[in-house]
Amino acid sequence: MGPLVDLSARNRKDYVVIRSIAPSGTVVPLHRHGDRETMVIVKGRFTAWLEGSWQTYGLGEIIEVAPNEPHAMRNDGPDEVSLVLVTTSRMANFLGTVSASQDSADVSLDRLAHFVRTAAVYGFRNGSIEDQAAIGIDLPDGKSNA
Repeated sequence: MGPLVDLSARNRKDYVVIRSIAPSGTVVPLHRHGDRETMVIVKGRFTAWLEGSWQTYGLGEIIEVAPNEPHAMRNDGPDEVSLVLVTTSRMANFLGTVSASQDSADVSLDRLAHFVRTAAVYGFRNGSIEDQAAIGIDLPDGKSNA
């Protein structure tokens, strides 16, 4: 499902810097939220759906996600992607709530349901199954809160 994140530097009140690794095959489905995100690619190539199209970002490139901008991400290459994410403390708290250890990071319907419920509590909006399919993301039915 999503990338692996290091949330150890969550001590700031206004923003956080998060180290993240996206193994090959990582998919972050289409969603939006009120938190700004800035990502810098440290290793590999990452593909992001922004402003209506997929764009690929490489070493040193910056991905800017404005508040409430619909976006999705994926690592469709053979190698893992390392990135640095700068975002709000609120987003870091959300990630801490939905994250799983690398050993239990497999996607299951229970894990997806937990993610969707938690996203709704935070006011985040996931794209519908149809929205996901329209941009090439295949999710199980009934797991969105568009």
